[in-house]
Amino acid sequence: MHSRNSASRKWLGRPGELVDHSQDKTGAHRQGRGEANMTVEPNWASPPGATIARVMKMREIDAAELADAMNLSAEDFDSLLRGRHRLNKEMAAVLADNLGSTARFWLARDKDYIRELARLGQTDVMDANNWLQSMPLSSMRRFGWLPKDSRTRQAQMKDLLAFFDCDSLQNWGLRYSSGVGAVAFRTSLAFASDGMATLVWLRAGEVQLPTSAVKFDRTRFKQILPSLKRLSAFKQPSRMLERLREACLKVGVLVTTARAPEGCRASGASWFDSAGRPVIHLSFRHLSEDHFWFTFFHEAAHVLLHGENHIDGEGSETMGSDTERQEAEANAYAQTLLLPDEIREPLLARRAISAKLVVDAARAARVTAGVVVGQLERAGAIAHGKLSFLKHRYRWTSDPYVPELVEF
Repeated sequence: MHSRNSASRKWLGRPGELVDHSQDKTGAHRQGRGEANMTVEPNWASPPGATIARVMKMREIDAAELADAMNLSAEDFDSLLRGRHRLNKEMAAVLADNLGSTARFWLARDKDYIRELARLGQTDVMDANNWLQSMPLSSMRRFGWLPKDSRTRQAQMKDLLAFFDCDSLQNWGLRYSSGVGAVAFRTSLAFASDGMATLVWLRAGEVQLPTSAVKFDRTRFKQILPSLKRLSAFKQPSRMLERLREACLKVGVLVTTARAPEGCRASGASWFDSAGRPVIHLSFRHLSEDHFWFTFFHEAAHVLLHGENHIDGEGSETMGSDTERQEAEANAYAQTLLLPDEIREPLLARRAISAKLVVDAARAARVTAGVVVGQLERAGAIAHGKLSFLKHRYRWTSDPYVPELVEF
């Protein structure tokens, strides 16, 4: 990294190549069939630092070097990332030289942030009501994430902010305008409330994270992944999850689960906490073992291959910032781990696939027959439902974090 005036300036981007997605400035959302046209203005402000931090991580740029190039102390640079330090023309020019786009872009980004802060500082009753109405309050009360007697506007505001561990709506906006929170709002879903429902689900994962854990060991995580699929032999989700979390925690990977509130279509998500440890958060969508294990290994693939905040779900054109290539890579990684090619290919070559063949393949792959059935369904080798009696199914009861096995 070099300062803007250095003779050996290091160029890490070209003007115009940086596309910023930290903030949807229109607040518009896609209209579902039969739904009225609605526009919801976002109640958060994303600082330029959110974009700076993301590009630095993506391009592996050292924070100390960039701060030095901008003539900022470590403290001032941290304030810039947090939205507490304004950009000037000189700093914007350094960012353009080293991160990409133009100085004009960075200055405009800063001005947009200040404008949004001003708007949020004048939040009126209608703004607060819009925020409340976008939350899945009924689901949150049913899951125990909000008190059942949280009915008045004042009580709901207080209880929601407490759930997010924020002391004000503005603080909430600043906290969740970057990281995986920003990914939730960049999802292209049918209704505006889906972004909030997804964020609530992500927060349900955050509250489960341990206060301390070992440092993430990428090599060891990759090494233990094939052995983790054997845990599918545990029928009860609680017993399986206990062992899965314990194994992953030893290599610095945090695994959480939570029921998705109404409006959230996420199957899984992965992000990195403040200490650089990956978090894999799962929703048990579809309540079947094959979907659970495929989602886990899919998210594990994103952690190992891409190292970005990510959300997987349904009912959307795109979720997060992943490319089709990344999704294909994660899918292939999960498929190969669950059902290796040397077992998959002979099975797919069969004209007819019986339950016995599935059981034999499962034994060879060291997974349950239900996991193999799911893989065959994904490959189009068998019709959905044909061998579904081999799958373990789950159901939600009073625990919003772990479902129970359906006994037949």
